[in-house]
Amino acid sequence: MFTLGNPKNLPLVFLHGFLGSGKSWRGIAESFSENYFCIIPDLIGHGENTNLDINSPLNFDVLTEWLLHLLDQIPVSKIHLVGYSLGGRAALTFACRYPERILTLTLESASPGIVDETERTRRLAEDSARAESILQGGMSAFVEQWYRMPLFASLNSQPEKLSAIKESAKQNDPRWMAKVIRELSPGTQTPLWDSLSNLSFPVLVIAGARDEKYVQIIHKMAKRIQNSRSVIVPEAGHNVHAEQTEKFTALIHSAIPAKNNTL
Repeated sequence: MFTLGNPKNLPLVFLHGFLGSGKSWRGIAESFSENYFCIIPDLIGHGENTNLDINSPLNFDVLTEWLLHLLDQIPVSKIHLVGYSLGGRAALTFACRYPERILTLTLESASPGIVDETERTRRLAEDSARAESILQGGMSAFVEQWYRMPLFASLNSQPEKLSAIKESAKQNDPRWMAKVIRELSPGTQTPLWDSLSNLSFPVLVIAGARDEKYVQIIHKMAKRIQNSRSVIVPEAGHNVHAEQTEKFTALIHSAIPAKNNTL
């Protein structure tokens, strides 16, 4: 974990996606560090956060309590929370569990989960197979295959950025990545759709226009969250903050208050 900015300012927490690390948020976080206390952790199993027992269970309850403990250790109480993909699922779970800790919530390319049991079973089987491919073939081969998925296709227009993302992903421990993709699969996660109507704080949901699956998901989410705004970002796929960094940063600025940001 690293932090940027003055601890006396309101905290702004960034949670990265699968295969990522806190470092992927650095450029964006720096633009907020003058006015906010930016907290950028590595999720469990990612980057440098591999000190836990790899044989211990990993689920969203564990992830939520880990984040709560992290915030209490700093310590901070109420936060602005931003999460991308896996980090978005973690952020939403935390926000549903501890709404009193949330000032605003921003979710990028994140889903409340899979309701259909057949689809949940299929997704878990798919992610379990992916876990085995990591263990058998190693990180390099898996990362190359992962970023050939259609939802990342628009990153091909920015080859230098895509190359940097892949090289960073390849530094992760393959044992942990196999564990993460299997045990934090959407096929294992309790769906949160029914909890969305209970969220009262401001929620911004973002998807890239080229990521059709998540465009549909965030529209459905926004209909269920009373104080929400959904934004579709043109010329972007799943990883909006990497593909359209300036637009994404402007959206975060619009979602959090410009004044009264000190504790």
